[in-house]
Amino acid sequence: MNNMKKNIEKILASAAMIIALVLIIILLVTAFGGIKQEEFDNDLVKGLFITLGILYAVLAGGALAMLFLGSEAVREITLRSEQGGNCKATLGVIRKLVKETFADVEGVKAGKVSLIVNEYGVKLKVAVRITDRDLFETEVYLRTLLEEVFKGALGFRFHAIEIKVTALQSRFKPDKDKVQSAVDERVAEHEPNYASLPNMVEQIAPETAAQESPAEEASAGEAADVANAAAEEESSVELYESENTPADAVEQLPEDEAYVEDDAADDAVADDKDDKTEEDAGERKTDADADEE
Repeated sequence: MNNMKKNIEKILASAAMIIALVLIIILLVTAFGGIKQEEFDNDLVKGLFITLGILYAVLAGGALAMLFLGSEAVREITLRSEQGGNCKATLGVIRKLVKETFADVEGVKAGKVSLIVNEYGVKLKVAVRITDRDLFETEVYLRTLLEEVFKGALGFRFHAIEIKVTALQSRFKPDKDKVQSAVDERVAEHEPNYASLPNMVEQIAPETAAQESPAEEASAGEAADVANAAAEEESSVELYESENTPADAVEQLPEDEAYVEDDAADDAVADDKDDKTEEDAGERKTDADADEE
């Protein structure tokens, strides 16, 4: 069966490559001017190219399907093949052997049986229903039993035996006290590890909070003392600067035009003061002359 599959793959791949090569040659000849474009306006030529394209798509798809088709179901298997002939067994024979074998096993009932051929060999697939039995022990027992039966009855060994459980009623019953004790141990050993999120307070266990509260209070008191000392130092610096800084220095500096106006006003005030000083000096001189007379 595998040889036939490989031969089909070779035929499909070879035909697809030949058609692709013909199309590529025609395209290259047309591109270099060997065939004029007007010659492709014929209905016969168009039909020929469409047919080649469809054939190439079908052959390429078939080759890919055969390439990626890893396994297929078969109705018979070859037990022995010799120069003088071969011996085969049908799927019915295999199915009957499986059901007769499982009939003697209590709590197991055989279902669908199929044969799969892949690149590694023949695989036997058996569907079973298990009642009042443990799965692992039953699965190992059934596989070992089938290997022994087919080796003795047919002299054949399957590449793999796949057991598919379609229904199960397990004998295993869990010990609830043991499970509860294991849960209690895990809960007792668990340490909360909450992720820190913005604008959220980290949650901690009550015991941890009680242990960490004295240390947190001490650190809070130290932080408050440091903040008070910094505030006192800042207030003393501000007081010193306010006492030693002239009043004019704190005023906001005017713009350029305001500078000119202020200078003119200061000059006018200075001239008035000079005039008043000269008038006072003149009056004093007049009074002094009058006293002398």
